[in-house]
Amino acid sequence: MKSLSPVAGKTIVIIGEPGFHSDGVKKAWAARQAVVVTSSVGMVTMHGSNETFACDAAIIDVTIPDEAMLAINEWLETRRLPFIFARGHRAEALSAGFVLSDRAADINAIVEALFGSGAGYYH
Repeated sequence: MKSLSPVAGKTIVIIGEPGFHSDGVKKAWAARQAVVVTSSVGMVTMHGSNETFACDAAIIDVTIPDEAMLAINEWLETRRLPFIFARGHRAEALSAGFVLSDRAADINAIVEALFGSGAGYYH
């Protein structure tokens, strides 16, 4: 039987420093049949020229250093891979943007941005 999840079988890389996401986040994405790969900023920037670093989409910690953000952004754009920037927790002062959590509403917003009815979310 085919899964109804738009992320089923897709590889999502979560790029951020330790503490950016919880085990609950990985479990919530796995429940939707997504393959979640986590990576530090340093590992991703080292793989920048390595074509074997494969994913279907990326979720990037919005707090990473600017230089790393630009390098990752360029790498993903060149390969036409959808990506979003997210915070690791909900901030009361900020009502916009994506939050990487295990809450269904947060996951649904990210899934829609990455794989929704449009062509994907590219910066």
